[in-house]
Amino acid sequence: MLPTDFDLKFWVAVVGAALVRVATSKNHSLVRSVVTVVTAVFVAWVFTDAALDWFSLPVETYRNPMAALLALTGEGVARLVINLVNDPLKAVDLWNKWRGK
Repeated sequence: MLPTDFDLKFWVAVVGAALVRVATSKNHSLVRSVVTVVTAVFVAWVFTDAALDWFSLPVETYRNPMAALLALTGEGVARLVINLVNDPLKAVDLWNKWRGK
């Protein structure tokens, strides 16, 4: 899947969401902002169609909104997964909280 496989509306949604993510971030250093934008674009580009397939949503209706949602949340989810992998006890604790224990 190449970046050119997506239309302009997709990229506008992704970049717009990435800019909102940077604008609402507490960390505004140049490096941090660049990492945030690159992560947002990467997550939206790689996972949008997979998420649509997972939820059985029609691509023509939901591709751009899903891309924007993933761009907004992807960095946080990636950070959470990395933290849980690095500390499995946190993963167990989170699992137990979800189960109400």
